[in-house]
Amino acid sequence: MAEEGAFSVSAADFVRAFSKWREQANRDPVFVTNHGRTTHVMLSTQAYERLVSGEEQRERGDEVVDMAEWIDEAVLLCDGNLKILFANRVASAICRRPARELIGQILNEALPEVAGSLLDVHARRTVVGGEPSAADIPSPFTENAWLRFQCFPLGSRNVIIFRDITEDVQRYRLADVKSAILSAMAIHGTIGYVRVSVRGTIDRVDDPFCQMLELPEARLLGVQLVDLVAMERRAEFREALEAVLRGRDPRNFRSQFLSNKGTLIDVTISIVQLHGAYGAEGAIVLLTPVQSGEQPARLRA
Repeated sequence: MAEEGAFSVSAADFVRAFSKWREQANRDPVFVTNHGRTTHVMLSTQAYERLVSGEEQRERGDEVVDMAEWIDEAVLLCDGNLKILFANRVASAICRRPARELIGQILNEALPEVAGSLLDVHARRTVVGGEPSAADIPSPFTENAWLRFQCFPLGSRNVIIFRDITEDVQRYRLADVKSAILSAMAIHGTIGYVRVSVRGTIDRVDDPFCQMLELPEARLLGVQLVDLVAMERRAEFREALEAVLRGRDPRNFRSQFLSNKGTLIDVTISIVQLHGAYGAEGAIVLLTPVQSGEQPARLRA
């Protein structure tokens, strides 16, 4: 069957007007039919050279191969039986196999550790059902590592994409632990929590701190924390906070805060620098009221 934009001619007409169809073939393929059935195709020399060199095939769908060499995700291009047709450099690194050893083999044979894993389950689901699949899964290649995995059909082939997200998972877990600790501190009721910015202003407080100072959260946000410290203790507190914000060791010492009623509250303070993805983001300050009879804490790093 002639493709759209091509020309079809019977063998008899082709012979009678060969010069005409030869010129036409320089611009578009000419399909020659015999008794209504296409038997031959006449191409220009340039079109034939592109065909045998594979350029034509790349122009019609293999751009994914060129793209895969540039992206920072692992890409495995497989046929309908999960035979690996292509593997990019990232896939080679994560799978710890040279790409040349993967190509031409069935996925589970090239990578035995994949057999029975969630990567294997999702890939086969896409092959059988023809539906895309995506999930965060334990890595079959490295212990205690995680992959963000995708698999989807592309014509007669199946594309498997994955990348290592172990650091992201660990970060989320730490965030969950932090949230649980803050909840436990709130339930405990006697541990004040304050998060300050690199400028020393209050970004967040918990209920025990608000109750300790008898001030609502809305009144405390944006306030310089040092301004809540008793006047005679402010110099010591400011020096400790600024030292921690500059990257010095955490500090623990005794101080006093002034409540909304004007009473002084003896507290033990711990200050630790808060680190973010791009460096220091402020500090965490924990306060616990000093019970009567306790010995004063000494300022220490």
